[in-house]
Amino acid sequence: MTDKIETIVDRTIEHTGELLRADEIDWAVARAGLEKICDSLAAEAPDHPALARLRDFIAEQQRLRRNS
Repeated sequence: MTDKIETIVDRTIEHTGELLRADEIDWAVARAGLEKICDSLAAEAPDHPALARLRDFIAEQQRLRRNS
């Protein structure tokens, strides 16, 4: 399961980043989806280190959007 979570987080961050850079998605919608993914993965493996990266990505994007 660990490898699966790592892969999901990697792909989620990569894909969301691409959509945000291309201005193809609203941040509020993206954030809601990212939080659902994070919650779902945390239910399976709450201490998985990849979840910290996903939470950091969400927080960083939130800071960027607040400051722009």
